[in-house]
Amino acid sequence: MFWDEEEKQEEFKAPDNVIDVSFKVTCKQIKLDHAWALTEALNELLPWLKDEPQSAVHHIYIPQSGNGWVRSDNFADEVIQLSRRTRLKLRIPMTRLKETQSLTGKNITIDGFDLTFGQSEQHFLSTMTTIVARHVHIPGTDEDEVAFLQEIHKQTQLLGIKVRKMLCGKSHQLKTADGIIKTRSLMIADITPEESIILQENGLGHYYTYGCGVFIPQKGITAVNANE
Repeated sequence: MFWDEEEKQEEFKAPDNVIDVSFKVTCKQIKLDHAWALTEALNELLPWLKDEPQSAVHHIYIPQSGNGWVRSDNFADEVIQLSRRTRLKLRIPMTRLKETQSLTGKNITIDGFDLTFGQSEQHFLSTMTTIVARHVHIPGTDEDEVAFLQEIHKQTQLLGIKVRKMLCGKSHQLKTADGIIKTRSLMIADITPEESIILQENGLGHYYTYGCGVFIPQKGITAVNANE
C-alpha cells in the first residue's frame, strides 16, 4: 500500500516587528473628536512618532451600547467618560518599544483634559482575516463611495494584497489643524492572515499617525452587518 499524507501547513504566527502597546490611563473624560490633539500631545513626548511610517495612535474608543463599530456623527463637542478599564494603544515598530514604555508616569493634556500614563503591555497584531478601520481618509472621495473603494483597491494592490470583500460603514468628520476631514469606516474580509498583518502594519489612506487607516480585528461580516 502507498499512502502519501498531505503535509499540514504550520499555523501562521504574527511577527513581532510591529506591535501594539496598551497603556492603562488615568483620565476621567476626553472629547470624542480627540485624535489630532492626542497625537500632537504625544509628539511632544515621542518626537520620532511622526516620522515612523508604521507608527500610529489608536483613537480612544468607547462603543455605544448595541451599536458595535458605528459611532455617532456628533464629533464636534461630545465628551466621553472613561472607565478604569480604558486603554490607550500605540502601534509601533518593536525597535521603539523602550522609548514608548518611557511614557509610564508621564502626563499630557488633550483639549484641556489631563491624562496620565500607567503601566503598559505589549500585544502582537492579530492574524484574523476580517479587519476594520473606524476612520479612513482618502482625499477627493468625500462624497463618492465608489471612488473611495477604488482607491483602497489600488493601495492594497501596491501592498501585494488581493482584496476579496470590502464594506464601507458610516461617514464621520474629524477636526485637524488643516481643517475638517471626512472619513469612512472600512471593513476588509476574507484575506489571508499574512495579508491581514501587512494591512495592520502599514494602514491605508492619509493621517495614519493620527489614527486614520488603522486596522483592528473584527469577528466577522455578520456582526458588522447586524449593526448597520
